Amino acid sequence: MQPPRRILAAIPPTELGPIIAARAFAVAGRFGASVHLVAVVYDPYLAGERFSDSPDLQAARDELVVARRDELAALANTGDAEGVTTSVAAQWCYPVADGVLQAVADYQPDLVVAGTFHHSPLQRFGLVNTDWQLIRKLESPVLLVRSAEFDGYRQVMVAVDPVHEHDKPAALDDSLLNAGELLASAWQGHLQVLHAYLAGEYVPFVAPGAALPPPFRGETPQVVHRRALDDLVAGRGLPDAQVLLETGDPRKVIPEAAARLGADLVVTGAVARSRLHRWLIGSTAESVLDRLDCDALIIKPGAAGA
Repeated sequence: MQPPRRILAAIPPTELGPIIAARAFAVAGRFGASVHLVAVVYDPYLAGERFSDSPDLQAARDELVVARRDELAALANTGDAEGVTTSVAAQWCYPVADGVLQAVADYQPDLVVAGTFHHSPLQRFGLVNTDWQLIRKLESPVLLVRSAEFDGYRQVMVAVDPVHEHDKPAALDDSLLNAGELLASAWQGHLQVLHAYLAGEYVPFVAPGAALPPPFRGETPQVVHRRALDDLVAGRGLPDAQVLLETGDPRKVIPEAAARLGADLVVTGAVARSRLHRWLIGSTAESVLDRLDCDALIIKPGAAGA
């Protein structure tokens, strides 16, 4: 991830909107980036779905879009935006995610900032949440705002998978580390690297009587994972105390470690899964994101600037 120069913030019509805008301004201020605030407007009562469409409904839709644009302009004039070049746009669109995706295609940002709440597995699978759709469909890095309180990214935790048990391309871990270092250094923060893996007591490696796969022949899983982790961070100047290897289900270990370490930001990767790539970004990534209480930066393989 390169230092962002163009940031797009998707602003919902909720109390989370000003928080997302403020986070986008804070990141932009550190990197000298511009910020584009986007609101996608939709109301089923004004869409002609429940009643026949009419000029009056169209006028009401236009008024609602203008009102949302005015709200964005007010956010752009707050103290949080001081010194940041800001633009605003609002449009009527459904699904809402499609409007944001179109705005991203038009603006070509280096970073998208959005917000999210906890979701049930059914909500995630059903694609009824705009934020999950953005994570799945956007190729650019996505910063998900989860916490209202913010004093900079002073504690940054990067979740890596150097053995690639979850189908992550090898280059993705380097991209995650680069992004973590970039954001931590912007606030003179502290970087932690975590690799969590399932040990033998959690899941059998092979069927009874079968041979262990080549990486583990003659070595314990801990040795293999530790060596892979050390090789990954070699040359980055990280003390051993900042490079953590833990056993357990990554879906639980990563958010628990983030809470224990007081992380302000967790950097993680997301990859598609086989035929369901339009629905799933990987069960580990989805479960981790739903359990985090801090902000999260999601990076995909091949993301621009990664």
